[in-house]
Amino acid sequence: MAQTRWFRRGDLAVRIVESGVADGPVVVLVHGLGMAHEYWDGLADALEPHARVLALGLPGFGDSPDPDEPLTMPESGALLADLLADERLERPTLVGHSTGAQVVTETAAQHPELVGRVVLIGPTVNPRERTVPQQAARFLQDLSRANPKVLAVGLHSYVEGGVRWYFRNLEPMIEHRMELVLPRVDAPTLVVRAEHDRIVPREWGVEVARLVPNGRYVEVPGRGHETMVTAGPQVAELILRHARGERVGSPPGRAAVAARADASESVSRTRLRTAGVWIADYLVAGVAHLAVPFAGRAPRRWLRGDDTLPDVILLPGVYEHWSFLRGLGERMHRAGHRVRTVHGLGVNRVPIAETGDKLARALERMPRPAAGRIIVGHSKGGLIGKYLLVRDSEHDGGVDGAGGVGGVGGVGGVDGVDGVGPLGLLGVVAVASPFAGSRRARLLRRDPGVREFLPDAPIILTLGEASTVNGRIVSVFGPYDTHVPDGSELPGATNILVPRSGHFRVLRAPETAEAVLQGLALLGEAAPAGHDFGDHPGLGPTPPNAP
Repeated sequence: MAQTRWFRRGDLAVRIVESGVADGPVVVLVHGLGMAHEYWDGLADALEPHARVLALGLPGFGDSPDPDEPLTMPESGALLADLLADERLERPTLVGHSTGAQVVTETAAQHPELVGRVVLIGPTVNPRERTVPQQAARFLQDLSRANPKVLAVGLHSYVEGGVRWYFRNLEPMIEHRMELVLPRVDAPTLVVRAEHDRIVPREWGVEVARLVPNGRYVEVPGRGHETMVTAGPQVAELILRHARGERVGSPPGRAAVAARADASESVSRTRLRTAGVWIADYLVAGVAHLAVPFAGRAPRRWLRGDDTLPDVILLPGVYEHWSFLRGLGERMHRAGHRVRTVHGLGVNRVPIAETGDKLARALERMPRPAAGRIIVGHSKGGLIGKYLLVRDSEHDGGVDGAGGVGGVGGVGGVDGVDGVGPLGLLGVVAVASPFAGSRRARLLRRDPGVREFLPDAPIILTLGEASTVNGRIVSVFGPYDTHVPDGSELPGATNILVPRSGHFRVLRAPETAEAVLQGLALLGEAAPAGHDFGDHPGLGPTPPNAP
């Protein structure tokens, strides 16, 4: 039967749940970000007949009290070392999952005399993706494979620990350089990665095992990041064998060779899938172009809607007609928004800045809606939307800095944007927009309408510098974009990954429509309560960033 007690050091408290047998190897379980000791219940059940098991609840997670400030990874490692010394554990096996692997690594490096062996399950953070948007995108990819058990346990832990506390702990996780600590770990270390772990790619898992002087690598087939929940008995067997000193898994060199072989075998399959996406994407675009002569104008009923909801301005991409966004427009209208389309753009080849200035003048001639406006743009439309957002904030006086965007003085190098300007723009929801440019534009760089999408194009660089407005942008994108191969993630924005690849196909996905509605709700909720944009511009807070 499990016994519960507390370890305290100053204002820090760690919950200890102990179970198992007294004469077996000692195994200490350290959970990841947002989780708690309950997350280990299934694995602990599998370990209990053979080991003495201590499942920990770190400060601020689960029912453990919140400290004043989140701990850094070295501080968490030192706290764990104090706990091991206080419990007088005889060189236990430390098991860390995800962020818990970072804590365990710090403990093993700081106090090698206290640690017998180490198991790192799904260790974070991959150095090549050390940003919150990238980690959030990977989390969503992995979550798409999660089973109901994982979702239920995870949701309970997140609610109990508190969402705000979770976000405060993201920074220590991202900032920690695990790759610099691993070479100082003397204990024999087993790295366990699940085959379908989207948060921890195979290359990084193998690299973790290679960086440890005495490391080995093993994969659990058919599982995701939470493999110890969905494959508890299998992971428990790996831990027990490692704790007993048996050779588990492969040396990292051999694992790396196997990884490269697997990658080579999958190249043809990947090329076939990519070709399929291209074909399907251009079929969708071709049908949309053929329908343009029959599209006419947007339905007049779209101009009727709920006065308490922001108006939506639809902006298509280059060489696109407004009707490319018909499905999204209809879905937003059904949700209660007034939806307006922009006419007179032709095939939308006019430069971003010029288009934005013309659209701004048109909006200035229209009465400002009481609930404000939100731009929903596809591809180039998202860039025009960001340009307008920066321009509007500059006119509100919320932008400092010299330079400008496309000739509008005082917009480059923005600082302190937190206001809604005279156009009443609350923000932008962008679908498949090349915020960092697109290397595909080199294929058509003779076309001025495409050339400004180059990663080093002046408008792309200048909009990139205007990062303070990113908190008022929601970027929606799929796993692979035929026209934006490097992705549409925007640092500081709310980034939403939807499960539909392609530059045009993504517009047809129901998940995209739901993500756009989610973005509209987020930006609309950020507006000041009771504010009437029809009377005066006012100021509004920027929406919070998503994980």
